Amino acid sequence: MPLYVGVDLGGTNIVSGLVDREGRILCRDKRPTRQDLGFEGSLEQMRASIRAVMDGAPEPVRAIGIGSPGPIDPFEGMVLEPENLPAWRNVPLVRLMEEAFGVPAFLDNDANVATFGEQWQGAGKGIRFFLCVTLGTGIGGGVVLDGKLLQGFNGNAAEIGHITIDYNGPRCPCGNRGCLELYASATGIVRRTKERMERERPDTVLWKRLDGLTAKDISEAGNNGDKFARAMYEEAGFLLGVGLVSAVNLYNIEVIALGGGMAQAGEILFEPVRRTVRERGLPGVRDKVRIVPSKLEDDAGLLGAARMAMQRTE
Repeated sequence: MPLYVGVDLGGTNIVSGLVDREGRILCRDKRPTRQDLGFEGSLEQMRASIRAVMDGAPEPVRAIGIGSPGPIDPFEGMVLEPENLPAWRNVPLVRLMEEAFGVPAFLDNDANVATFGEQWQGAGKGIRFFLCVTLGTGIGGGVVLDGKLLQGFNGNAAEIGHITIDYNGPRCPCGNRGCLELYASATGIVRRTKERMERERPDTVLWKRLDGLTAKDISEAGNNGDKFARAMYEEAGFLLGVGLVSAVNLYNIEVIALGGGMAQAGEILFEPVRRTVRERGLPGVRDKVRIVPSKLEDDAGLLGAARMAMQRTE
């Protein structure tokens, strides 16, 4: 049976896996990216991770798929200027991997391959029109339409985090105003919570954690009965739902999977998201859309990268 290597390249860790055509992970490696060693050091970490899973392969590996933080050029195989890999600039990653391992290599955005993994073996299994949204420092997303990963003309489709929900809102680092990730990401909910605390001086346990406040602090307080913290997640869920309605209307999505750190908050986030989509979605669509937690966690990226390599070689 043909075998593939999937790689999830991150600013903190590199996760690689040896994957068969059924989506089974036969061997897995996780190691720090080691950005402290500079570009060459972290690149060697990636090579070492791939070698670790290839060395245990019972059959030759047919291809390597890689998910990388953007911006990238997947068609030229280039990693351009990712914010969380500051030493990586205009890196011809596909060529470097093909030279190192002697098999075809393929590159795509990390959010895209995580989506592909979830659609293959996770929350979107068997779903042909699928959206996966990652709620972290920012908001990442990927879309599968009719079973195929949507890339766009230069590989930067489905930037869900940059849907505008307030045309006159604050300036986003992308250059636009009022982007969804300014409101519903982990960074966004922390900023908005601090602003509201300073403005309204609410009765909340969050005052004890104000200096190092995180989205997890807010969700834990909300789930433990803190009314103010719960209201902040209610607001974030509503605003996320507003953005997702636009995505559903555009792509006619069947299932939306929410992942990342903020999704761990559970129903204090999911309930207002689902309610908003039901209230604001199009008739005939809104009652059929399912919004569920993602399932694969660290394995989503490597599985999606392996599947990408599989599709492009077979």
